[in-house]
Amino acid sequence: MEITLSNIQIIELFFRFCAVGQLGLLIVFLIKKYPLLPLPQIGLIVCLISYILLTTPIENVHFGSLRNILLLGTDLIPLAVLWFTLDKLKINFKLFQQAKWLLLLISMWLLTLMYVFLILKGRSILHDMNHAVGIVVLLWVIYICLSEYIDDLDNRRRNTRLLLVAFCCFYMIGLVSFEFIFQNIRDTTAFGLTNAFIIFLLVSVIASNLLIPRASTLSKNKMLKNSLAPEITKNEDQQTLESVQLTSLKNLMDEGVFLQQELTIGKLANMLALPQHQLRQLINQQLGFSNFSHYLNSYRIPWVCKQLQKNSKKHIPILTLALEAGYGSIAPFNRAFKVQTGLTPKQYRDQF
Repeated sequence: MEITLSNIQIIELFFRFCAVGQLGLLIVFLIKKYPLLPLPQIGLIVCLISYILLTTPIENVHFGSLRNILLLGTDLIPLAVLWFTLDKLKINFKLFQQAKWLLLLISMWLLTLMYVFLILKGRSILHDMNHAVGIVVLLWVIYICLSEYIDDLDNRRRNTRLLLVAFCCFYMIGLVSFEFIFQNIRDTTAFGLTNAFIIFLLVSVIASNLLIPRASTLSKNKMLKNSLAPEITKNEDQQTLESVQLTSLKNLMDEGVFLQQELTIGKLANMLALPQHQLRQLINQQLGFSNFSHYLNSYRIPWVCKQLQKNSKKHIPILTLALEAGYGSIAPFNRAFKVQTGLTPKQYRDQF
C-alpha cells in the first residue's frame, strides 16, 4: 500500500524528523558526558521520540506492530517526566533505592501498560485510565516544581523548574485538552503542521541549552588567553566583593534576623541591598546550601537548642520556642530539628 502525502504533510515530516534527529544526538551527548548512564534523561527522550513518530501524518496500518511500541512510549511520557523531575530537583534521589512496595507498585503498573498496548493494542479502558493518571502525574510535577521554587538557591535548577512547568502546562496538558475538546480539528493537516513546528522549536531550545554552553566555554578560554592579566584582576575583585557580602550576611544573621517569621530570600536580599539571584548564588556556592530553609535552619535550630538547655526556660512550651525562632508552625520545626540533631525537641530537652 502506497503512502500519499500532501506538501504540507511533507513539511510536517521534515520538522518531526529534524526533532527526532536532534533528540538522537542528545542521547549520544548524554551517554558520552556522564560516566553512569543517565536513565531518566534517556527514558524521557525515548518517550518523546515515540510521540513524535506516532503522530506523523501516516496511517496506522503502515506502522505495523511498531505502532503498539510507539503508543506505549507515548503514554509513558508523564511517568518519564516525573522520573526526570525527581532526579533533577531532589538531591540524592535514586529511583531504585526507594521503598520496595513502591518499586513493586510501579513495576506492576508498567507490566499492565505493556499488556494493554503490546497485546491488546491499546483497546482497553485502562488506556483511558492511564490518560487520567498522566494528567494527575503532570499536575504533581507542577506542584513539585513550584512548591520549592522560591526556596531553591540554585539558579540553574530554578530555571529547570520553570521549563518543566511550561512543558507540562502549555504543551502537554494543553495538547491533551485540545485533543479532547476539539477532536474534529486534531487530525487536520494545519494542526499537524503546527504541532510538529512547536515540537521542533521545543527540542531545538533543549538541544541549544545543552550544547551551546560547551561552545561558550571554548570562547571564554580563548578570551582568557588573550587577556590573562585583566581576567585575574577581575576574579580578585569578584572574590573581594563576595568576601564583603559574606561578612555582611554573617553579621546580619548573628544579629538575629533569622528569628523573624516569614523571612524570605527576597526580604534578606533587600536588607543587604543585593539582587535576589546574587544572594542565592552567594549562599549556594559559597556556603553550600541547596535551599533557603536549610540555611535558616542552620541558625534557628542551634538557637532553639540553647534555649532548651537553659533551666530558666524549662517552663516554656516547645511550640513557643519554635515560634520565637521564626517557624510558622510546629511540624516543619520538628522535622528540621530531628534532621539536624537526630532527636525530637522533647528528647533533647530531657537530656538537661
